[in-house]
Amino acid sequence: MKYALAVSPAASAALLAPYVDFVSAFAQSDPFRGATSLEALIFLLQFFKVAAIVMVRPLRNANSAAVVDILGAELVLLLPSLVIGNLYFGMQSAPSLMVQILLAWIAGVMTFGTPFATYKLAKAMLKGDSLVSILPSAVFISELMVLLVAGADAAATSGAGIAGLSRAFLLAGAGVAQVGAQLAGLTTLLPLMILYVSLLLYALSPGGLARFAQLRGVAGLALMATAVTCAGAYGASQLALPLTYAVLPPILLAASLVWWVTREV
Repeated sequence: MKYALAVSPAASAALLAPYVDFVSAFAQSDPFRGATSLEALIFLLQFFKVAAIVMVRPLRNANSAAVVDILGAELVLLLPSLVIGNLYFGMQSAPSLMVQILLAWIAGVMTFGTPFATYKLAKAMLKGDSLVSILPSAVFISELMVLLVAGADAAATSGAGIAGLSRAFLLAGAGVAQVGAQLAGLTTLLPLMILYVSLLLYALSPGGLARFAQLRGVAGLALMATAVTCAGAYGASQLALPLTYAVLPPILLAASLVWWVTREV
């Protein structure tokens, strides 16, 4: 892909910039303060698993399903065992242990797994993978980065450490808690803007568009969709309307136009 050598590093840097903010805030919050030995063990275990995946080439090049299986191995082994222990052997501490394992696992995977996910995305962009795989992955990772920043700040405020990070991450992801005013700053918005432009260039990269006039037409349609979406989001915020109601009509219109222009006669 023509622009891959420039677009892929730009997208990766845009994703890693919020991660650096997260690491700084989370490290300053003393994450192991108040953590149980089990939470610390499960949290650090994710680091060693990700490190092993990175260092072993077959694991590093494995598909996403295999990586997920490796990262979630202890959940498959420990959680059912605790359920059985609670139901059949009256193990009263099982529910508490299950919560500790789950919260520590979420914090560990998000902390150590997101940089590896960014690497996989950059590699896929360099290979010229399809938009069907690139765009959802990039959007998902960017959302994780934003939630990590919010979770780190919440954990620092509450002093709850590893468990606090996971709870804040889950609450913000579910929309129960606000992500925080700190995310409106340039340290977060600027990388997200760079990511958006990088993905837009990736989508418009002229694999079959030999002439500039063709690329200009596609770029114009993309910019129009961007302007309409931004206007809809702003209007929704001013009118206190759900964002879906504001952007769904232009999305359907844009999809109809794309279908009409690209249909086979």
